[in-house]
Amino acid sequence: MVTFLPDGTAVSAGGGRTILELAELTATPLKTVCGGVGNCTSCRVRVVAGDLPAARLDHARLGPFTALGWRLACQHVPRGSLTVERPPAMDDL
Repeated sequence: MVTFLPDGTAVSAGGGRTILELAELTATPLKTVCGGVGNCTSCRVRVVAGDLPAARLDHARLGPFTALGWRLACQHVPRGSLTVERPPAMDDL
């Protein structure tokens, strides 16, 4: 199960789908400019509950933000329950 904040939408994980693909099943999917190959960082999410170790590409693209829980949603298939926070929309800033 992956729960997306701030709206609290929960999606059942499975089928080998990435967090980015699971977000597509919600009313507010994550944006991606690069099509989910890990180049643009627009699909980044912050893990607030659960375990999701940073991948090499997370470190390369997000640098020190990985220590704060940020991950590229396109690069991770959840293996357990997670709660992730979507970045604020640019309109909200």
